[in-house]
Amino acid sequence: MHNLKEELTCSVCIHLYKEPKQLPCFHIFCLECLNDLARTSTCHGIIKCPLCQVEVAVPESGNMETLPDCFFLKNLLDILAIKECSSTSKVTCGNCDQKSEDACYCFNCAKFWCNDCINAHNILRENKEHRILALKDFQEEDFGDVLNRPAFCPKELHEKGVFKFYCKECEVPACSTCVTLEHNRHDVEHLEIATKAVKDNITSQLDATKKSCQTMAVRIQELEEQARITERRSQIVKEQIQQAVQTMISTLQQEERKLVTEVENQTREALEKVAEDEAKFQDQLQQGEQVITQVERLLQRSGGAELVRAKSSFNDLFRTLSHTTNVAASSCEGPSLATVFVENQALLHSLHASGIGRLDKTAAQAIHCTVELINEAVAGLETRLELITRCLDEEECYFSYFPADRVTVKIASVQSGTLAGDMQIKDRDKGRYEVSCIPQQAGEHRITAVINGQEFSEFPNVTVAKRSFKPVGCLALGSIDNASLYRPWGLSTNDSNEILLSDMANDRILVLNEKGEFIRSFWQHVSYPNGLISDNTGRIFVTNRGHNRILLFNQNGEYVSTLNKPGSLVEPRGVSLDSQGNIIVCDIGGKCVKIFSPNGNILKTIGKGWLSRPLGCLCYDGKIFVSDSEIHVIRVYNSKGKFLYEFGKHGTKDGEFNQPVCLAVDKTGHLLVCCAGSHTVQVFTLDGKFVTKFGEHGKELGQFYKPTSVLVLKSGCIVVCEFGNNRLQMFQ
Repeated sequence: MHNLKEELTCSVCIHLYKEPKQLPCFHIFCLECLNDLARTSTCHGIIKCPLCQVEVAVPESGNMETLPDCFFLKNLLDILAIKECSSTSKVTCGNCDQKSEDACYCFNCAKFWCNDCINAHNILRENKEHRILALKDFQEEDFGDVLNRPAFCPKELHEKGVFKFYCKECEVPACSTCVTLEHNRHDVEHLEIATKAVKDNITSQLDATKKSCQTMAVRIQELEEQARITERRSQIVKEQIQQAVQTMISTLQQEERKLVTEVENQTREALEKVAEDEAKFQDQLQQGEQVITQVERLLQRSGGAELVRAKSSFNDLFRTLSHTTNVAASSCEGPSLATVFVENQALLHSLHASGIGRLDKTAAQAIHCTVELINEAVAGLETRLELITRCLDEEECYFSYFPADRVTVKIASVQSGTLAGDMQIKDRDKGRYEVSCIPQQAGEHRITAVINGQEFSEFPNVTVAKRSFKPVGCLALGSIDNASLYRPWGLSTNDSNEILLSDMANDRILVLNEKGEFIRSFWQHVSYPNGLISDNTGRIFVTNRGHNRILLFNQNGEYVSTLNKPGSLVEPRGVSLDSQGNIIVCDIGGKCVKIFSPNGNILKTIGKGWLSRPLGCLCYDGKIFVSDSEIHVIRVYNSKGKFLYEFGKHGTKDGEFNQPVCLAVDKTGHLLVCCAGSHTVQVFTLDGKFVTKFGEHGKELGQFYKPTSVLVLKSGCIVVCEFGNNRLQMFQ
């Protein structure tokens, strides 16, 4: 109603409709415009809709007046005329065709009447019941009556009869006069009944079409989402390929540097030998030239008697040079570099044959993904959760038989973005994955999962609790392998998560599982063992206090060798390994820390003159931490042995020490310090800030008597060795 002129403008003549007719495509045009199209059409008997180009047959008469009238637009035209007449325009009387500003409208006749003709209209008896209203008196509700008035038969002889019937044979509406004159023998029904049937049919088809459109819209969304997932998967696959290639390139570059370094070392050794031989021969040459010059001078200035008398002296002089003048030619060749490089053809052939990898296809596509916690999330302890993936119907499980599916999960702190460490994913089949990780800090954590390139992040945040170091039990109590644990000192673990324990008074090394159950023991060449450490190949290094040695055992506990030379250590205690595999040992007798190469040579001495009684050492993050139990401090050095900082002092307050012994770093990156004198384990940041402590003097669970070492298992659980109580305790 606000844009009547636009609604009532013919798109062909750009004027208001005159006798609007509706084409089968439902587009509406003036009758005159359609007749013009029929006359000018290039295709005989056919016109095309000016809007959608649908072809419409032209009646044989060439006139399009048989097309359906658009009664709705006719009513709108009357409304427009009434609205415009109330302002500036005039309306045409439906009887005398005169234009007038002061006119009336008959709702029954659907005509405008001027003041002169309305009197004649009212005189007729059949018009007495007609509703007539002056145009100036029209209200909004009156426009609604005009818009919704019934359709009138356009035939003049029917005197504008209202359509009340429908002829099924002719498929046209009819007034009562039409039924009597034209459809008297046809199957006719009331228009309301026919209209209802048509509406029901149209509504049914409309609903079906709407459902079809909704289905198509959903399908389009699914296809768009699938396209997005496909692009994302493609990007991830390309990144994985690039990462794999970069890893290979990095590995090859490392091998290249390794081989080049080896060649450079061989070259240096060969050149040093050549230079040494050259210097030796140079000295001999110089000595020989001096003798030659001296003898020639004597020959020139000496007489026969002098030469005869000095004969023995000449012989002695030449005898001293015999080893120089008789040098064999082969001895002057020198130690040339005989190394040549032989390419690894098998590796090259394997790369050409197998490629850098393959592309596995999978039909799996996750639509829904949920996460459920299996245990409480605690900072520094293993947290387990279950990732459940499902298909579109939310009932059918997702992964079943697709080993190529790729699942990655990230759990990061909301506050700092720090990722949880030690992430492990186990496929439990049928779309279920067990995810284990160790959060490094307390607080809210966000979970993100990427499944075959599709990212899911709309999971509830996980709240990680602060660690409380709760005691859960004692290990290694009573008799183990026919001997009671007595004076245990050092702890370590290997890749199998086994616990290695030095049983000092029994001269043996015990191997326990993570539950504290005995597995095996070994004792060959062991005497008062203290510190011990296992490398990533399973080899075990033990500081043997009784013989002042570093003993090396294989992963089965079989003795391999003694690393250090006699006299290089006095009362060794704590031991650690750096990133190059060098052995770091606390030397109490030397009041220092010594670093040995894997073959037993001393590479560096740290803390000489500053340390008094170093008992524990730890290499972590490029730094070497040393505990001094006599001056009650922790001193920190860099990997080259340069002093960085120290923290702690003698006392009983938080952050103060009483005989600090062994050290460890937990899964949150905090430093754990065993204090034998105060019977506690204190927790610090790596820069020496006190965090917390646990334990007190006693024999009950959670109490300590001279704790000497602490161990962090893969699960984040902490094992503390008590020298005084002859036991191990585990803490969560």
